[in-house]
Amino acid sequence: MDSSTLTPAGAWTVQVSRPGGTYPGVLHFTTDGRVFLASGGAGSWRATGGASVGRFAFRIAEPVFDGTGACTGWVDIVQRATLDGDAFSSTGTAVVYDREGRADRQARVGISARRTS
Repeated sequence: MDSSTLTPAGAWTVQVSRPGGTYPGVLHFTTDGRVFLASGGAGSWRATGGASVGRFAFRIAEPVFDGTGACTGWVDIVQRATLDGDAFSSTGTAVVYDREGRADRQARVGISARRTS
């Protein structure tokens, strides 16, 4: 197993499963602990259990905009993941906050991902 399979660093195509359906997306993890959601949103990641184990956790804040472009809140995404070669799966939660920072709703979220490069 080469070192690239022990870290999420790189680009990933993802399928996000949440109440109401499954949605595609793209994530990019950097070697220095940042994670970006291609559709908008950013956060951080960290190894859990050591790099040789292939487990990591990540958190992303994703803004929510209305039809006029006004920010109406954000989604706080928290996931715990396990790498398996060029794939990872994760589970966690997504909490939707309104523009005043009040939690509006929460859902369980699962992600399945494939490395794109």
